[in-house]
Amino acid sequence: MTRRAGRVQRPHFVSPPEALRRLGVTPRKALGQHFLLDQFILGDIAEACRLTSEDTVLEIGAGPGGLTEELAQRAGHVVAVELDEELAALSRRRLADRANVSIVAADVLDHTPAELLAECEAAPPYIATGNLPYYITQPVVRRLLEADPSPERIVVLVQREVARRMVGGPGHESLLSMSIKCYGTPEPLFDVPPSAFWPPPKVQSAAVRIERLPAPVLSRELLPRFFNLLRAGFSEPRKQLHNAIRNSFGIPDAAARELLEEAGIDVMARAQHLDLTDWQRLFAVVERRHPRALNLD
Repeated sequence: MTRRAGRVQRPHFVSPPEALRRLGVTPRKALGQHFLLDQFILGDIAEACRLTSEDTVLEIGAGPGGLTEELAQRAGHVVAVELDEELAALSRRRLADRANVSIVAADVLDHTPAELLAECEAAPPYIATGNLPYYITQPVVRRLLEADPSPERIVVLVQREVARRMVGGPGHESLLSMSIKCYGTPEPLFDVPPSAFWPPPKVQSAAVRIERLPAPVLSRELLPRFFNLLRAGFSEPRKQLHNAIRNSFGIPDAAARELLEEAGIDVMARAQHLDLTDWQRLFAVVERRHPRALNLD
């Protein structure tokens, strides 16, 4: 890799890179392994975490340890979790001289962040990051956001289309973006091409940062009911919202329109057009007028 005239010349890995051959690493397709090898991007992700020497960082999916090493240069303690036991052992050997790195061979979805930190004698507050396998992106992000305590900041590399749904925006909100915004503020960072990985994935990737709110927008008791409303609203995203509400809650169309009007929402709007404050107003109205509707499983 070289920098020329202020531009980064990205590597194009057409065969297993020498670094991986030396380490004896073979990506496992069943685990969705695509190793990020571009050193500049690894550094960009670590920088996006905004770490200080006092910070604890939880890395999800350590892989061969490239991002782990970048994090270790910036953080006080890195707890790296890797499902593949062989990769975890390899990363331990690679980073044996890093006293501030702990590598755990575990499935991140089987343990709470607090349990993973405690196993390595680390404690909150913490920051979470990782190059997430595409097939577990949403469960991992949800686990982090709902954790108690949750990370102060989350920086993840995910499939670009998922990144866009995570961030949302005017006219482009999704069930995923609204769920995230209940806990934090997502922002897009940068795109990453397939050529930065080995093996190259068939899709583009993108980095997203989520800054945690001081507290969720609703109490933990009300959030499940609020999510029921969101799921109902986004159940038919191509239709106007009053149709989705009518069909999900089993109420007449006129009553569904009245809910929207009372909440100050255009009755012709679709779910993707509402922002978080719109949904909160609608939630308050539904709770008052049709509370049993939100008792969905």
